[in-house]
Amino acid sequence: MNLLVLLSSFLELMLGVTLIVLWRLNPRHEHVLLWGRSAVLLGMGLALGVGLAPVVGPGPALDLLASLAAAAVMTSLYLLMKGSALYRHRPWPGRFWAGLLIVMSVGIAVLALQHKPWGVAFAAAVLCLGNLCCAAWIGWTPRLAERVMMLLFVASAAVHASGPLLHPLSQSAVTHASGLIVQTLLCLTLIIVAAAGAQKEARDQALRFSRLAEHSLQGLAVLREHRLLYANPAALQMFGFPSLAQARQSDMLQELALPEQTQGSQGRHARVLADPEARIDWEGPRLSQDGRPLYLRGLSSQLVWDGAPAELIVMLDETARHEALEALRRQAHFDELTGLPNRNHAVEILGRLTQAGTPLLLMSADVDRFQLINETLGPEFGDRLLHALGQRLLEHMQQCALPSSVSRLGEDQFLVLVEGLEQPAEAESLARRLLEATRQPLRLDEQELTVHLSVGLALSPRDGSDAATLLRAAESAMHRAKQIPGSAHALFDPALDRRASSMLKAEQLLDKALREREFQLVYQPKFRCGSRRLSGFEALVRWQRPDGQRISPVDFIPAAERTGQILQLGELIIDIALQQLQRWHEQGQVLPVAINVSPVQFTQPRFADRLLERLARSGLPRGLLEIEITETAAMTQLDEVLRQLEQLGAAGVPCAMDDFGTGQSSLTMLRKLPIRTLKLDRSMVEPLPRPEAAAIVEATCALGRSLNLEIVAEGVETQEQADALERLGATHLQGYLLGRPLEPAAATALLQASGKDSPRHSPALH
Repeated sequence: MNLLVLLSSFLELMLGVTLIVLWRLNPRHEHVLLWGRSAVLLGMGLALGVGLAPVVGPGPALDLLASLAAAAVMTSLYLLMKGSALYRHRPWPGRFWAGLLIVMSVGIAVLALQHKPWGVAFAAAVLCLGNLCCAAWIGWTPRLAERVMMLLFVASAAVHASGPLLHPLSQSAVTHASGLIVQTLLCLTLIIVAAAGAQKEARDQALRFSRLAEHSLQGLAVLREHRLLYANPAALQMFGFPSLAQARQSDMLQELALPEQTQGSQGRHARVLADPEARIDWEGPRLSQDGRPLYLRGLSSQLVWDGAPAELIVMLDETARHEALEALRRQAHFDELTGLPNRNHAVEILGRLTQAGTPLLLMSADVDRFQLINETLGPEFGDRLLHALGQRLLEHMQQCALPSSVSRLGEDQFLVLVEGLEQPAEAESLARRLLEATRQPLRLDEQELTVHLSVGLALSPRDGSDAATLLRAAESAMHRAKQIPGSAHALFDPALDRRASSMLKAEQLLDKALREREFQLVYQPKFRCGSRRLSGFEALVRWQRPDGQRISPVDFIPAAERTGQILQLGELIIDIALQQLQRWHEQGQVLPVAINVSPVQFTQPRFADRLLERLARSGLPRGLLEIEITETAAMTQLDEVLRQLEQLGAAGVPCAMDDFGTGQSSLTMLRKLPIRTLKLDRSMVEPLPRPEAAAIVEATCALGRSLNLEIVAEGVETQEQADALERLGATHLQGYLLGRPLEPAAATALLQASGKDSPRHSPALH
C-alpha cells in the first residue's frame, strides 16, 4: 500500500508541475497556477503523512511529519478552492477562508492528540466539504470538461469521506486506490480545462487580431525575403491588388518601390529580420501595382511568422495629405498664375546666395501701365498677359550662360536673379538684351500687345550683402527706371536711396512734428532795385527736431504733399506768419511778407475764404500778406487757382507767380492770372551777365512791365548779377548777396534798421 501511496503522490506532483508549466505559457490564468500548486502540495502531504509514516515509526519524527502533512493538505485544499472560485470569476475572501482552514487545522491537531481516529475523521470531513464547495462553484455547465470536473470533485469528496469509514486511520487500500484514480483523473481534467482555456483565448486573440487587421484603416503586411506572407484589405487596396493571391505574385521590396529607394528598403528589411527589438519608422513615395504614385508612412518591426522571423509593416496612406502639403508648399513658394517661384521662394534663394557670398545680379522688372491693360482689356486678359510674359522671361534667361532664375514678386512685378555677375557694364548689357526680348509683341486671342518694362538693377555685394537690402536696392532702381519713358533700365544709386530714406523718415516724423509745432519760419529779405532799400520778406519754413537735427525742406515739403499733410503745414505757416506780422505791426515797423502756397492747398474750395477770415481776425491790412504760387501749380490747377486768386486779389491780398521760367506759362495765362508780382527763378539769374541769359531776362522784364507786374529776381549771389538785373529791368532783388534767410529776431532788427536809414549794404544782411 505504501508503494501505491507513493505512486499517487508522484503522479500528483507531476500533474501539478504540468499545470504550473501550462500557467507559465499563459500567466494571465491565475487559477491554473493555483491548481498546480494545490496538486504539488497534495502530493507532498500524501507522501509525508501516509507514504513515509511506516518508515519513520512512532515518535516525535512521526508527529512532525503528520503536522507537515496536515499543513500541506490544508494549504492544498485552500489553493484548490481559490483556483476553482477564480476560474468561475467568483469573489474570493482570502482572509476568511485562510482563517477558517487554520482553525480547522488546529482542530485536527487537537483531536489527533486526544484520539488519532478523531483527527483523521475531522480532516476527512474538511477535505470532503472543500471538494464539495469546488464542485458547487464549478456547477453543471454545457461544457463537457467542466461537468466532468464537477463530478470528479464530488468523487474526490466521496473518496475523502470513505477513508474513516473503511479504516479508522484512512489506511484502506480501497480508499487509496480510488483516490489515486480520482485525483489522477481530476488533475488530468484540470490540465485539459486549462489547455482548452488557453487554446480558446489564443483563438479569440487570433480572431480579434484578424478582425482588427481586416477592418483596420492602416495597411498591414508581413514580408520575408521578398515574399509577401500576409496583407490585410487596407494594404491590398492601398497598392491596388484585388486579392492576396495576386499580391503574393509581386515583389513589394523591389517592384513597388522607386529605384532610388530599393536599396534602403532591402537594408531595412535585413535589419528587422536580424534584430527582434528593431522598430524603424520610415516614410516616402511608393508605387501601386498600376504605377499610381503613393506616399506612405510606416513602421517596420519583427514578427515571428510560422516559426521564423518576418518583417511586419504597419502603413498609413499619406498620399492625400502629402499632396495637400505639397500644394501648400507650392502655394507658399510658387505663383499660381505663372507657375514661377513667388516672392517667398525668391527671397529664400537670394538669402542663401548672399549668405554664401555669391556675386549676383538682381533685376526687378515691372510692367509699365499694367493697370491700363486691366481696365481696357479686362483682368482675365491681364492674367494671361502676365503668364505669357513670365514664360518669355524664363525662356530668355534659360539661354543665359550663367545660372539664373525668374520669379514673380507681385501684381505686375518680376524678379530675375543671375549668379556670378558683378560688373555694372555686364549687368546693363544683360538688361538691354532682356528688354529687347520683351519688346517683341505678345500674341493673345488674335491680338498683339507690346509690353514695356522698367527694370532696376542691383549687384551683390556692391549694393547689398543680404536679401532684404539687395531687394530694396533693385526696387529703388526700378522706380528710377520708371521715370524714363518707354522700356528702360537703371542701376541702383546709393545717393538716391539715401534721398528715399530721408523722404520716408520725413513722412514718419511729420505728423508728430505738426502736433508739436516743430516748424519755424525764417525770413529772407527782398530789396528794391536801385536804392537797395528793404521792401519785404519771403517766409521760408524750416524744421528743426528737438534733438537739434535739421530736416531739409527738399525732403519734408514733398513728403507733406504726398501724405496730404501739406494742408496742416500750410495752415501752420500762415499762423506763424500772421503772428509775426502782428508783432511787427504793433511795433510800428512792418513790411509785406510773402508765403508759398502749395498747389494742394488751392484744391481746397474754401482756401481763399478761410485765409481772408483769418486776416480779418488778425486785424492786419490785407496787403501785408502776399501769396506766392509756382508757375507749375498755376498751370496744372488753372481753373481752381484762377478763381481763388481772383477772390484774394479782389480782397486786396497781393499774389505772385514764383519760380517763373521753370514751367510752360503762356502769355495768355499771364494776362488772365490776377498777380501783381513775377518772380524770376534762380535758373534765369544764375547765367547772368552772359548775353544770351541777359536777353531772356530783359524780355521777361519787359513783358512784366507791360502787364504792370513787379519783377523779383531770386537767387542773386554776385554783384555782377545784381547790376545786370537792375540794368535789365528787375524791380526787386532777393538772394544771398543782399541777405540770407534770417531768424525772427534778426529780421526784426533789420526791419528796425531799415526804418532809420537806408544803407546800400548793411552787415546785418550777410
